[in-house]
Amino acid sequence: MFQSTRLNEILEYFLNHREYITPSRLAAQFQVSERTLRSDIREINRVLEEHQVQILLKRKEGYYLHTTDASTLSDLEEIMKKREKFLDSTDHRIHHLIMKLLYADHYLSQDDLAEEVYVSINTIINYLKSIRDILASHNLTLHNKANLGYLVMGEELDKRKCIMDLITTNSQQYALQFSNDQKALLKNAHLETVKKIVIDFNRAYSLHFTDYNLKNLILQIVLSVSRVQAGKTLDAYPMPQSQQLKDLLHPLIAHIESIFHVNLGIAERNYIYSYYISNTSFSSQNDVSAYTRKLVQKILNFIYDFYRIDIRNDAVIQKDLSQHLQSILNAKYYDQHMKNPLLETIKTTYILAYEITTTSVYQAFETEPYDLCENDIGYIALHVGAAIERYFDDHCVSGKKAILVYGNSYAEGSFLAAKLSTLFRGALEIVGRYPSHELNDTNCQNVDLIISATPIKYSGGTPVVTVEIPLRKNDIENITKAVIAKTHHPIDTITDLFSPSLFIRTKVKTREEIVHILCTLLKKENCIMDTFEESVLKRESRISTAMDGVIALPHPLAICSYKSRIAIGILEKPIRWSEKDQAQIILMLALSDERKHDIRALYDTLVLATNNPALENLLLQSHSTQEFLKILKENIAKGSY
Repeated sequence: MFQSTRLNEILEYFLNHREYITPSRLAAQFQVSERTLRSDIREINRVLEEHQVQILLKRKEGYYLHTTDASTLSDLEEIMKKREKFLDSTDHRIHHLIMKLLYADHYLSQDDLAEEVYVSINTIINYLKSIRDILASHNLTLHNKANLGYLVMGEELDKRKCIMDLITTNSQQYALQFSNDQKALLKNAHLETVKKIVIDFNRAYSLHFTDYNLKNLILQIVLSVSRVQAGKTLDAYPMPQSQQLKDLLHPLIAHIESIFHVNLGIAERNYIYSYYISNTSFSSQNDVSAYTRKLVQKILNFIYDFYRIDIRNDAVIQKDLSQHLQSILNAKYYDQHMKNPLLETIKTTYILAYEITTTSVYQAFETEPYDLCENDIGYIALHVGAAIERYFDDHCVSGKKAILVYGNSYAEGSFLAAKLSTLFRGALEIVGRYPSHELNDTNCQNVDLIISATPIKYSGGTPVVTVEIPLRKNDIENITKAVIAKTHHPIDTITDLFSPSLFIRTKVKTREEIVHILCTLLKKENCIMDTFEESVLKRESRISTAMDGVIALPHPLAICSYKSRIAIGILEKPIRWSEKDQAQIILMLALSDERKHDIRALYDTLVLATNNPALENLLLQSHSTQEFLKILKENIAKGSY
């Protein structure tokens, strides 16, 4: 409401304190003289006059807020709340100023900028560096002309990309709702109107969008309209290949032109066409290029080569990933950068799928003219993750091995074996039958369960279920519990990947230092090839392996290990692992061909340790491999995965 921050704060103070306030108390509150205070109140009253509100002074009592209509105070409070909500942080104010500069058609002075966000000139001077940096990241410059002020220089398309980045930054709204920031930055320009037009059109022509992509499309259309209305038009934009789509969208464009009284030229139309192509499932399998199908096959082939997970003939991922990748490539063609609102969730929740996808995509695109970003990889990881689950459901043997113990006759054992095979088909395999006196450690090796028709004393670790013949209901229930129970702790699956010599506590301060130290330990154990360290750093330079700000899992892009091991580095203090992440527990993964089948168990186990502050704090106190594994085992419940 006011250029001066202090004036806004004084008014807010009166709105929050409906009482008499002495001049001395008020002056002390805002650390000004009573003379300055009187000047401030005169300025506030000048503005409040139009709201029929005044700050008055009653002798011997103090200042108070006066109005003849209580509703005006409510209106005033609402105005201040909106100001506070939108301009409540430095980032919000800076973003608002950038939007102001991007829409300006003349130079703006420091006074203009200060008045816009109610801060001092000195504060504006401090903001200018951040403003320049944000603009520079979009190939834009902030030109300063003496006695005139500031003007943004650059291509219109780059300006629009900057605007879209500002109005989608930190937006976690997946549903089709527009945030207050988006409304404020775009001046609430036609959002709801365009939303209704687009939804009605899509429904009429059976065009399907996710809520997030639909919102993105609406924002782009609104941006196009608002820029044209401001006289900021595109000179050129790539022509879409699909004549079918252009013909289909012609009525929509005409309707938008009519409603908002704008003329969208060829470049503006192509701009809207491109976002339709990149955000909708308009493309059918017939529209997927041979090039895209080839890339999908390369990704699936590499997943098999590196992880021995065969989803190459999965019809669902062949279809769905081909269509989605085609949309991604369309966006690349138009130089569009689509944010993935689910990215962080995917990276921390579907760690195995994300890891497999990251490595495989980079291998598949190694010889291509461009790379996919982590937003794209996140989406692909969802397709890959679903296919991996289907693969394990279809191919992993879940049945347990059991031996039978009988007391009376071999026939008794045969009868029981036949009955159990029928009841637990696929879940239980009977691998031997013995009389009770022949039971020993040798015939109990490599079995998950002992089912006995007679009471026995067995001190080995294999679970025993005692039953009667014929089987009773509770016998079947007890066997069922034993069949579905985990026979091994999840940590037991990967314990042999660790070694006492592959543990270190250190005070290093950089990612490169700890990577080198752990690689050196692995080399001493003859675990890795000479190319291992270089491949690890190359992997990290592309996408970080930091999982949750504490644990990082560095590893190479390709198999360059002679044998599988995990080296542990515990750092005295967290270090910067990437631009966005820190790490303090470093688990260097060296996996060879013979342990590819353990990749799921490995990641499932490590997932249980991430985003668990209590467990991570315990791990940070470990001083040996043995202690590290003991903490994991004691704090990850048996049957967790």
